[in-house]
Amino acid sequence: MSTQKESFFLDLSQAPLPTERTLRLRKSLPYQFLRFAISNLKLAYLTLFKK
Repeated sequence: MSTQKESFFLDLSQAPLPTERTLRLRKSLPYQFLRFAISNLKLAYLTLFKK
């Protein structure tokens, strides 16, 4: 057993921050729509052709 009290929270202070490009893409409606459409096509493919 460890002597330190274990924390239930993650330490995210060392986590990498998103780049400016990543933040810009996350806010872009055309990019979000494209990702949404691709996700839907993948799901449709799985439900229709993978039996």
